[in-house]
Amino acid sequence: MKKVKFRKSLATNIIVIFLVFNVLSIILFTYYVSIKEESKSTEYAKKSMQEIVDEKSELIAITFDRIKTQVQLLGIWTEKLLQDNPYSEELSSEYVLLKDGTINRRRDKSLSLMAQSNVMVPNTTKVTPELVEEINLTEELDEAFAKILKSEDITWAYIATRDNLLRCSPYRNLQDNFASDHSQIKDIFYTMANEENNPQRKPVWTPPYTDYLGTGWTMTCSQPVYDQNDQLYGVICLDLAIDNIKEKYFEGFSLGESGKVYWLNHAGNILYHTDFSNIKADQGQVYEKNIFTEGRLSSEKVKALKTALKEESGIEVFTENHNQKMMVHSQVPGTDSTLVIEINMKEFKPTSKFDLKKGLILIVIDLFLAAIFGILLYDKFSRPMKKLVNSANRISKGDYSSIQSEQETCEDTYYEISQLNQAFKTMNDSIESYTETLLDKNRQISTILDTIEGTLMIVDMDGAIKIQSKASSGICQENICRAIMQVKEERQHFAEQIIADGEVYKNVYYPILKEDGTVDKVVISSECTTKSILLEKEMQQLEKMAGVGQLSAAIVHELKNVLALIKGAAYILDILDEQKKGQKEIATIMRAVEEAENVITTLLDFSKRDSSGGEMIHIGTLINQILLLSKKEAIGKNIDIKLDVDASCYIYSSGREALKVILQNIIINAIQAVPYDGQIEITCHQSGDKVLMRVRDNGGGIKIEPKERVFEPFMTTKETGTGIGLWITKRLVDSLEGEIAIIEPRSGETAFIITIPMNRGEKV
Repeated sequence: MKKVKFRKSLATNIIVIFLVFNVLSIILFTYYVSIKEESKSTEYAKKSMQEIVDEKSELIAITFDRIKTQVQLLGIWTEKLLQDNPYSEELSSEYVLLKDGTINRRRDKSLSLMAQSNVMVPNTTKVTPELVEEINLTEELDEAFAKILKSEDITWAYIATRDNLLRCSPYRNLQDNFASDHSQIKDIFYTMANEENNPQRKPVWTPPYTDYLGTGWTMTCSQPVYDQNDQLYGVICLDLAIDNIKEKYFEGFSLGESGKVYWLNHAGNILYHTDFSNIKADQGQVYEKNIFTEGRLSSEKVKALKTALKEESGIEVFTENHNQKMMVHSQVPGTDSTLVIEINMKEFKPTSKFDLKKGLILIVIDLFLAAIFGILLYDKFSRPMKKLVNSANRISKGDYSSIQSEQETCEDTYYEISQLNQAFKTMNDSIESYTETLLDKNRQISTILDTIEGTLMIVDMDGAIKIQSKASSGICQENICRAIMQVKEERQHFAEQIIADGEVYKNVYYPILKEDGTVDKVVISSECTTKSILLEKEMQQLEKMAGVGQLSAAIVHELKNVLALIKGAAYILDILDEQKKGQKEIATIMRAVEEAENVITTLLDFSKRDSSGGEMIHIGTLINQILLLSKKEAIGKNIDIKLDVDASCYIYSSGREALKVILQNIIINAIQAVPYDGQIEITCHQSGDKVLMRVRDNGGGIKIEPKERVFEPFMTTKETGTGIGLWITKRLVDSLEGEIAIIEPRSGETAFIITIPMNRGEKV
């Protein structure tokens, strides 16, 4: 027997290809997975960190803005006290002159430290009637200081006057922290707000400095106060500890082992930095470090930082010491500062690597399978094929004598040669077998067609159906004939949308062409798209609700400080109005503010999403919210809307969004339908274990017969209508296991009646 030439052997080549393909597939798949994981991880890290930094910047800005508003209100109130209220020149027994020449206040142990203040008057200041009047007048600030300390993220609230009086809250033994001759008017919180440095008389923020009372690095918002002679009386201050900012905003998320937080002004001066957060300094020392002079930064980092300080927000990627890093930055609104987070990109890449041991095991398994595969190929393929070649050669020479014996010898041993020899012998029988195989294939194709969700059929040019998976209401003989004509002319596929039995179908027609380019048959695909269209419209409604929510949030943000100022001003007016002459006007202001807050709350409540489970839904509240949102159009048409809503009408369900859409579609349709001076009547009552809602209008009635057709898709009488609204409404009512009907109580009137079960806990 000749030796097998392995290089020319088909079996050998198949084994080699099998091995190479499997090994390369393992390597390429592993590489692809690692690259995709790294890319996804990096993109996710960038996006999430940018969102976090933007959020932290916004929160810091809100904190600064709140404190600035509070100190402005305190300044306004203090100036009113100076102008309108004379105070006693006799020193209260609460205040004592200490041996070192300073004045202190006795602590009232019946009160908390937060509810009382202490004073510090250095021994260099003479005790005059004017100073005593200042002590008595500034004591009026105790209550306001206590409220601010309770509601805001500040550590100290105090006033320093031009006569060197310091009143500080909460209560603290100030003599333990200040020298007896300490002058407050030389401290940074006073000098930055005085006439020389702040002629605009606005609130100013100090750079970080070491707090005199041991709080640590602090920033102060100072508001100058001027007396009735337009002379600087003093400065009201609210202290914000850097440690509080750090704990609240900088320590709530993971930055990895090498992550750093920079809080810088636009000149690069450090407000907070991870590497400089624990530096100790003398009392009152200003933190004057600049990141570009103190940080010992590489040129790449300097470039990235300068870009970050110029732009509003973004991500800067740079390389430092062979490590790729990124800076995620965002400007703090309303300030001249920027928040920057530095992260080593390596810490956000996936740590999992290709397991070499597992890879080798896979390769060994491949080799073992290849060996078994090779033996089977040689025994069951190569040897029989050689005998088949010999038989073919004998047949080509006209020698048929040994074919039968060859077949009998190889029939049980060699599968391939046995099959091929049997094919030579039983040609006619194989035709029958082949025909049966074709029939079996047809049955398989029919089974596959039956499993397709839509309808698939093949028709000839006469419209006769050759193959059909299932019946479809979207395909009728008229559609088939029209489609055949169009496909025959255009010789390309086309699609159309059909409405049948209240459902929407998408039909696509594909031509099967002959060799000469003419159309032989047409393949028709029909799919019911009702659910997808409904889902699309529901998503549009949800996006609209989300838009209302974003608008409401923006209104709250913009009006919050204005409403706070109005409330504060009204409160001050109430205090200053000793004769109570303006009580009526002040009450009017407060009611107007409460009305504005109620409108904002209504918008926010209507735009909020469903909870995760069932909830008690008050129908009257939903109706009032929809009427509030439609108030402008109703007023413009002078519509008389009558409400008869039972306050006890609740539905327990998880379908709040569905109820919103149902009521909104019906009510808005009524508003749009009625003429000027029209009338709309909305009623809601309990009927057994169901809630019955009725919306009636005198808009002229619906010109469609029968009336129930208004619930079909794309059925509308409006010139610009889509015909989708009432269709969606009907679907949503059905999903809540309810019923909706349309009637005409009188000529020219239309009424929609909706019935929903009161208790329905499952999700819609």
